[in-house]
Amino acid sequence: MLPHHVNLCQRVFDRAKAARRISVESDANDPVAALVLTLYRHGVHEEDDLLARVLAALDEES
Repeated sequence: MLPHHVNLCQRVFDRAKAARRISVESDANDPVAALVLTLYRHGVHEEDDLLARVLAALDEES
């Protein structure tokens, strides 16, 4: 992944954690990161779309 890809994924990860109030110490961080990367690798490259899909998937898991 190129630096701008990593930056996009980091922004989505940070926004998803903030939206779902996931703390830095939470065990939920790893699954959120994995979800962001999986969706990105499957072609979801637009930031807002990626965030929406991550949040929707997190809601399904709850």
